[in-house]
Amino acid sequence: MRSASFVLLFVLPVAACSEPDTRIEAAQVSWMEWPAEVLAATPFTVRVVVYGAYCVEVVQFVVAPTVDQSAVTFEPYFVTGQPRPCLALARQDGVGAPVIVNGPSFDTSAAVPGLDADYPRTYEIRAGASVFARTALASALPIRMFGEVTVRRDTVTVGRVNAGGLAYAIRDSLGCVTLSPYSVRPAYVIENPPADTARSWSAFVRGYIYEPAAPVCGKSKVFHLVTRN
Repeated sequence: MRSASFVLLFVLPVAACSEPDTRIEAAQVSWMEWPAEVLAATPFTVRVVVYGAYCVEVVQFVVAPTVDQSAVTFEPYFVTGQPRPCLALARQDGVGAPVIVNGPSFDTSAAVPGLDADYPRTYEIRAGASVFARTALASALPIRMFGEVTVRRDTVTVGRVNAGGLAYAIRDSLGCVTLSPYSVRPAYVIENPPADTARSWSAFVRGYIYEPAAPVCGKSKVFHLVTRN
């Protein structure tokens, strides 16, 4: 059987004359990072990484979260304009349809207003994200929990950053496992990798980033894995 190879080509989308000048497209969140603990009524920032829009001009990217009594929810979206040439990968042997490459990712920080807390408590950090398909064409995306933030009234512990999202991990010959979230550089070494011996895997992960007492696999900042789905 002949192995499949790929060549680059440009696909020119056809604009429909009846389409409005701009439209709204939901943005899929792939990764987020935020302080593990924050003071009540004190704003904080969250790092939000989303897949880029496909084959269109991005007029505006909106990422402001909503807050209720239990969660901070991100449902970012693109305001898109005219179609643009779209980079694709086509199979040279003709088997299968060309694969459209996603546009550039958006890696930004979003401000969260201060959260209420009469006593130490947690809020969920949630966002629109589908773990099954990368699509920016849906009007809305399923809401998934990326983790939690602890809110305190007096003092907070600093130095730990909670994080979650889709990531790819690979194990090297020394047993070190490196976690690579989409469009996040540099990647993170997992200080407590799963016990399985798989050389690589991809999953929706939750955990936290911090600096351990001693470097792990030569890295002073590591990712502590809490869940893998």
